[in-house]
Amino acid sequence: MLDKLDHVETDLKWWGEFHFSLHQAYSWRFGSLYFRLIRNEKEWRIEYHRPQNQHESQQDWQKLDPDELFPAPILFERYMFNRTGEKIFLLPRLADRSVVIKPVQPIYIPAGQRASLFISTPLWICGIVDNQKKPLFDFPVIRPKDTWFGMSKMEGQLCYATPVDGSTDLKLLKPRAFRAITPIHFYNDSNQQMRLERINVPVHSLPLFHSEETGRLWTSEIKVYQDSIDRPPRIRIETRTPPMAGEVTYIQPARTESAGFITNMFESLF
Repeated sequence: MLDKLDHVETDLKWWGEFHFSLHQAYSWRFGSLYFRLIRNEKEWRIEYHRPQNQHESQQDWQKLDPDELFPAPILFERYMFNRTGEKIFLLPRLADRSVVIKPVQPIYIPAGQRASLFISTPLWICGIVDNQKKPLFDFPVIRPKDTWFGMSKMEGQLCYATPVDGSTDLKLLKPRAFRAITPIHFYNDSNQQMRLERINVPVHSLPLFHSEETGRLWTSEIKVYQDSIDRPPRIRIETRTPPMAGEVTYIQPARTESAGFITNMFESLF
């Protein structure tokens, strides 16, 4: 069982396996999201409050008193069973759409150069019980804003937009509890420099891992090969874990399967 704590947690790992007796509740504050989970004999019940304006900078979390009064409005969801088990997993998950990042200043990669960019994207929280393949619930800790990505209003896709938290130096990327890191490697073998303005990161096609050594959550790597300005870049999702993550534990599969190569990560490159 988890002990009640009344202080803000500095540990990045807010998720895991939890055991409930009948009619027992656990409550948390994940950033600005208040969340309560209750086990009854024939149903799991969640209660949560999400403020109208959430701030991405609020990345701390806290275990609360089970009967903590939440701010209004409080939303409720019930999941009915013949009989509930005592165990449930709360797990992080990557977003259910692509996430568009936009550096404050455009990034340039000269002809013939290699470069790596480490970016982070927001996480979802899901609940999984034994004998159920799909999560009972699955929603963002901090809900990103919607954005459109495409060459026109008719051609493109609905994505999420998130404040940029990226760096060419992993050491400068601040660890955050509710974001996962994706390394993107660029190979510019064309005769012109690449310019990166808006990047459409297909996080729904990426698996999720956890590094005990660093405490961070990671996705697999993405590699971008630009051979010629006359052809779109080849974009490959790696299946192996990022070497810089160290030893990792597999957390979640990709939401959607990918053939390994994808398209449409950039609106313009030159």
